[in-house]
Amino acid sequence: MSGGPALAGLAGRLGFSITVPQSWYELELRPALRDDAIRRMVDERTRGIPELWEQRGAVRALLTRQAADAWDSGAVYAAGFALPTEDGPITGSCTISLVEDPSAAADAAPIGLDERFTERPRGADPLAPWSRSSIVQLDGGTSCARSVGIDDAPLPGGGLVRHVFAVTAVPVRDSARLFLLAFSSPVLPLVDELHELFDAVASTFRVVPLEADAREGDRR
Repeated sequence: MSGGPALAGLAGRLGFSITVPQSWYELELRPALRDDAIRRMVDERTRGIPELWEQRGAVRALLTRQAADAWDSGAVYAAGFALPTEDGPITGSCTISLVEDPSAAADAAPIGLDERFTERPRGADPLAPWSRSSIVQLDGGTSCARSVGIDDAPLPGGGLVRHVFAVTAVPVRDSARLFLLAFSSPVLPLVDELHELFDAVASTFRVVPLEADAREGDRR
């Protein structure tokens, strides 16, 4: 696994790092920088590949739409992958969001780590929806709730898409907030292999303080 840590600044000099495989692409989400950054990334990755170079306009449009959807949903980071195989590409994505912890509200009932996600039994049909919850250790020993499985997610234009998912809720110490690491892929037959991949990437996640001059990733 390679590729440098991606760093995004957040309010209160709070940031994070995560390392993704070198074959993945990271999307610039901020509207003011999005179009130019995605254009340069697509040109760089498709140059020298004639069949992709001819389609770079469509690829740019797709990634720009994905970045806009991620930003509008509150994400502060997004990455994806498209790995070619003889049976077709294996695709997937990762988004990171910083959200309020519902259990930290003054009138909220206490929620244990093992109660953050609901579970659905895994049945005989390997492609049917199911979910399993667990507690994992990240960020130097921080206990985090995780849910993995297969689910149906709404599409922006309507309808549903069945996908492999993994969501990890990382509490921010001394804060009423959570980082949500959400991984997704439509390649259902590889559910177990994808969960291993998502776990490996999530295990690199760290909450880190930022220097005053390193807040260029602040969400504005």
